[in-house]
Amino acid sequence: MNQKLADAIQRDNAAEEAGMHADDRKTCWTHQTWAADCAESPLHTRPSIAHHPRPA
Repeated sequence: MNQKLADAIQRDNAAEEAGMHADDRKTCWTHQTWAADCAESPLHTRPSIAHHPRPA
């Protein structure tokens, strides 16, 4: 993970804790990557895999 991604994850985490909707994240909480890089992951596209998956 590069520093730019790590910083973005921290910003998204803080913004979500402050009330930002999880769908507005630019990073993926689950995969610790850019949201666009894992949007097709079964965890995000097939909710039956987990009871409460976090959005990308």
